[in-house]
Amino acid sequence: MKRLLLFILFLLPSAALLAQDIPLFSQKLTNSFIYNPAMAGHTIGSATFSYRYNYSGVQDAPKDYFLSLHSPFANGRFGAGFNIYQEEVGILKNTYYSGAFAYHLHFNRFSTLSMGVSGEYNKLSLNGASESYITSDPLVINGMNGKPDFSAGLMFQNRFVKAGFAINRLSSTWLQSKENKTLTNFYSGSVQGMIPLRGGDDMLEPYLAFQKFSGSNNTYNLGLYYTFNNKILLGGAMRSVVATNLAGSSTSPATNLINFTLGYHLSKYLMVGYSRENIMGGVGGFVGASDEITLRYDFADNSYKENINASYKSSLSYRRKTLNTSSSNRNGGGRTPKQLSTTQKRVAAFSPNNRYQNTKKLSGGRKVPMKKPSYNKKSSSKRKVYKKKKRR
Repeated sequence: MKRLLLFILFLLPSAALLAQDIPLFSQKLTNSFIYNPAMAGHTIGSATFSYRYNYSGVQDAPKDYFLSLHSPFANGRFGAGFNIYQEEVGILKNTYYSGAFAYHLHFNRFSTLSMGVSGEYNKLSLNGASESYITSDPLVINGMNGKPDFSAGLMFQNRFVKAGFAINRLSSTWLQSKENKTLTNFYSGSVQGMIPLRGGDDMLEPYLAFQKFSGSNNTYNLGLYYTFNNKILLGGAMRSVVATNLAGSSTSPATNLINFTLGYHLSKYLMVGYSRENIMGGVGGFVGASDEITLRYDFADNSYKENINASYKSSLSYRRKTLNTSSSNRNGGGRTPKQLSTTQKRVAAFSPNNRYQNTKKLSGGRKVPMKKPSYNKKSSSKRKVYKKKKRR
């Protein structure tokens, strides 16, 4: 059994030449627009660095490095970002570059429809190997000729749910022949819930995703994460990889992996996280676990409670502005006595009772506003004397 596992691990570099799949990281801690370009510049920007060491029980096991940066612009209507990913597998080094652009259609503060495209470039190189039998291998030479590619994605988010779908490596899939394909088919879909608790201080996030890395396997992800007091993140996820044939039916039992995640916000903007993934079964006990460390800096406070408070303050500010504008337009004034009289009639308080307000009988059909009572003490002290008219 051990010899078979060692043989499989020895063949991983050769498999990387033919597959060169998109990297797999913990999607909760890393920026997921490496899978879906519609995520570029969504809500807020961030800078992320992640390091992953695979199979701790195996010497010279694969290592992954990931750097990501994205940010919105033009009042959040557009977003852009880039990713740099490097994978070291034995004597091979696989480097992946991508740049994404997205358009965000905001229905309100919490509901957004995003559309994104990305350009990608994947290149294979030798990691310190100089032997002639390796450098002259046709597979190695063919893999070192990097080729560009592109992807597209959609995403919708409101206050309680986020859903997205992406299609990757469209050029390699549609425009290349089977003999010249260096990258495999890849598409993914995900749904994430956002359930606020304790007035928005805590957040419960169930997660479900499907990923197709190639024509020979399907990957399912199911996770649950809990954020306490916008400070501590705890969660776990299960990943199941099912090998399939061209018809889509499974050819072997699924490989199950379990992942645990712990994150801590050092400040409102800086977060550090750790994830550990284990292969379930006897294989996991032999090859060991995979460890991932992530450092992420957010360009703004993206907590649920902060967004709610910002929305409430924005609505209050808009209401005050509306009231102030209305009151300022009702100030009586004019450049001439006629304009002053017209303005005062317009802003005069009308009685809510139409019986007392409408004076058609006295004014000959013209509606006249009621005059405000005068409180001049001098005028009130002097009373007019009523003189009876003499009858003729």
